[in-house]
Amino acid sequence: MKKKYLYNLLIVGLCLVLGACNGYLDEIPQNKQKLSTTDDYDQLLNNAYLTKVVLPYIDVLTDDMDYIAADRDPGFANSSDTYLGAHLWDNSIETTMPNGDEAFENFYNSIFNTNVVIENIDHAVGDVLDETVVRQTRNHIKGEAYALRAFRYFYLVNMYASPYDPATCETAPGIPINLEITADDKVYRRSSLKVVYEQIVGDLEKAIPLLEENPINNGKTRFSAIAAKALLAKVYLYMQEWDLAIAQAQEVIKANPALFDLREAGENPVIYTESPLAYWTADNVPGIGYLSEKNSNVLFVNGINEVYRILSGDNAQTVFYPSETLFNSYEPGDVRRYYFMRRNTRGRIRYMKNRYYRLNYLDFVVQLSSEYGYTRVLRTEDMYLILAEAYAHKTDGIKMAVGYLNTLREVKFRAQDFETTGRLDPEDFNQQTLLETIWTERRREFCFEEQRWFDLRRTTRPSITHYGITGSSTLQKDDPRYVLQIPQKELNVNPEIGANPR
Repeated sequence: MKKKYLYNLLIVGLCLVLGACNGYLDEIPQNKQKLSTTDDYDQLLNNAYLTKVVLPYIDVLTDDMDYIAADRDPGFANSSDTYLGAHLWDNSIETTMPNGDEAFENFYNSIFNTNVVIENIDHAVGDVLDETVVRQTRNHIKGEAYALRAFRYFYLVNMYASPYDPATCETAPGIPINLEITADDKVYRRSSLKVVYEQIVGDLEKAIPLLEENPINNGKTRFSAIAAKALLAKVYLYMQEWDLAIAQAQEVIKANPALFDLREAGENPVIYTESPLAYWTADNVPGIGYLSEKNSNVLFVNGINEVYRILSGDNAQTVFYPSETLFNSYEPGDVRRYYFMRRNTRGRIRYMKNRYYRLNYLDFVVQLSSEYGYTRVLRTEDMYLILAEAYAHKTDGIKMAVGYLNTLREVKFRAQDFETTGRLDPEDFNQQTLLETIWTERRREFCFEEQRWFDLRRTTRPSITHYGITGSSTLQKDDPRYVLQIPQKELNVNPEIGANPR
């Protein structure tokens, strides 16, 4: 039996950090011998954070994006066509992607690097003589590796497996779990959803004390203790562990209650306006990026702005736009609609959540960089909405849930509009209507942050219709395509994983 692709592809991470390997399938022990210092392992872990485009298509799947074929110019190689298979929910979304769906490969590559760090960091040599400092560095790196591995498995299980259901999780197929650092021949099979989520929680429970007890400020592009706690709160929400989600989210906002305050922006006539956006300039799009790592409410950022090319507003490159239903979901006085998007002179909706950035071209193609901001983010707003949703599921929890909603909404509405259109009254809700309100609030707040698809999956899995070049496609209510297909190149070498039903 050939060595399996799922793990062989991951060896490349070591090669990138430590220099060229002799071959793609070099054995791990040779590479491990090159890792000796804490700096070596830190570099390997840094590589695992994947500062490149990994999931440009995830929001294309949702009701937050429209494809407008009338704007398509066949004379250009339109990047939106690359993701049209995803937008129309082809049985395998990679049908229009030249390189296929690379997220599966990239995330398992990242996991491999974290496995190497976790397995070996305790033996790393420091670059200082103080053993206390060296031990602190080792433990911090190890804590980061546990948190990042959990983050990767969380994404994988929410893309390629069914949503978590406490009633069926013990038997529902999840994804393969591999914690090894060798490339030995083996058969890779899926673990149950229950086992996968136990792995994620277990990794975060190991990460948090290591990061708390060995703090090193590596910036928000690397995991910290509070970011790991925020991720754990999200995991508990997906597991429907309401009390655990509440406890974890409360701990996060106790340490950092900050929210991105839009009230001042709501008084700026350049921002809060129905006038069409004529030119993409710093003067026309003022303000700091909503997802900037400089913001106090932002706890963790990963990758780069993955939706820029798809939502660039340049119809020579893309004809995807924020959807009309998303645009119209914002209530009067809600500044987010004006800060996140705006119609241009052709009446199309332009994405602006990351605000203005310079356009850098190479051969007429925009080149991405961290200057364009991020889309994969953990921030405090999520904690408030996790608290709202978890309390909404509890007996007599409506008042607390609405309280957290109002705390968030107060800083997202213009001051003069909050009392009339922004403030919510607990007496107006039952549990179901409150949950629907919270899910809509999540849609407004987290648009184009890779959350909408996951939220649709774990809540109502509604019917959605999208339009392409020549026709339309409908994702039916509870459609099996709410679970993405395992990439074909993986199934070719690991058939035991099994394709997802269609």
